[in-house]
Amino acid sequence: MNYFVTLTTGCDLECRYCYGECCDDFDDYDDGLDYDYFLPRTISYPTEVLKQFIAQDPDRTVIFYGGEPLLELPKMLELMDELPARRFLLHTNGTMLDKVPAEYLKRLHTISISIDGDRETTDYYRGSGVYDKITANAKIARDKGFTGEIIARMTVMEDTDIYRQVMHLLKNPEFSFPSVHWQLNALFWRNDLKKRHFAQWARDSYNPGITRLVREWLRVMRDEGRVLKMYPFVGIMESLLLGEHTHLRCGAGWAEYNVQTDGHLSPCPVMSGMKDFYAGHIAEGHDSIREIQIGGRCAKCDIRGICGGRCLYANVTMKWGDDGFDEVCGTIRHLIGEMQQALPEVRRLIAEGRVQMSDFEHMRYNSCEIIP
Repeated sequence: MNYFVTLTTGCDLECRYCYGECCDDFDDYDDGLDYDYFLPRTISYPTEVLKQFIAQDPDRTVIFYGGEPLLELPKMLELMDELPARRFLLHTNGTMLDKVPAEYLKRLHTISISIDGDRETTDYYRGSGVYDKITANAKIARDKGFTGEIIARMTVMEDTDIYRQVMHLLKNPEFSFPSVHWQLNALFWRNDLKKRHFAQWARDSYNPGITRLVREWLRVMRDEGRVLKMYPFVGIMESLLLGEHTHLRCGAGWAEYNVQTDGHLSPCPVMSGMKDFYAGHIAEGHDSIREIQIGGRCAKCDIRGICGGRCLYANVTMKWGDDGFDEVCGTIRHLIGEMQQALPEVRRLIAEGRVQMSDFEHMRYNSCEIIP
């Protein structure tokens, strides 16, 4: 099992799609759910309780998360020394990555860094100078001896050219990220819908950009014998090659849980404080954990077996209503359709030995949702 450990709800950045939108989302909207709005800002439970809880899982992975987890760097280092995890992962905005001591960097399995593309795009969304700080700190991590996977984790919305920004991160001569994942900023807030032009952008920019990316992905396989590690592509393609059906691909509520700052278990960090979906508490041990499967409109969807349901939070809150939900689903259908069309060529390239089945393998439930 994978466990997010939320170290803090605080962050050192004020990004447009997070801080900016949450400040504009207070109204009298009532979705009928019970929320805890007063979670502790930092961990309030004893380390020993978390240690005993983690020890009950024979294949335990801990993902440090926030807010920005490196605001609580001393606590992270303490937990790395105390918790009997088989592997540690870090999901960070990268602005303080240079502060992590080398001996702890070397113990991390994966570092996911929030970055949205090139300098102009990242700084537009996340703040002036953030891109340069992130890329410099990623280099420092490598120089200090980190040899694990670094994932560029993008937030994508209407000012993003998905093809250009993904390719920049994969091929940037200053610092190229070996792996890229992206997540659509959609269905998280209610009041932003009226200000957005999501449907038009999806039709005219995002979906065509996905098609271009798939063509480039296949070209690199044909011409260079490499599989570019774009997580939405490798995750879906591996499932198609194996003929497997999946639950929610991020693992939320069944293969992965979030340990909130108060010790309660939520399906994922985004669902912190949603008391209706609490799955247990670390003090109660593993026997108390309940599985939470996706329902609602996704339960009977014809592509659920390959999509998995995209996002449990979006499914239960329906912030954009049915029409907005359909707009986002349209992007997922387009992505899966492109993967299905690419499947015969990928099979042929594997049969010819140009690429290997193992090239599509990846660590699952590592904070990459797979379905954007």
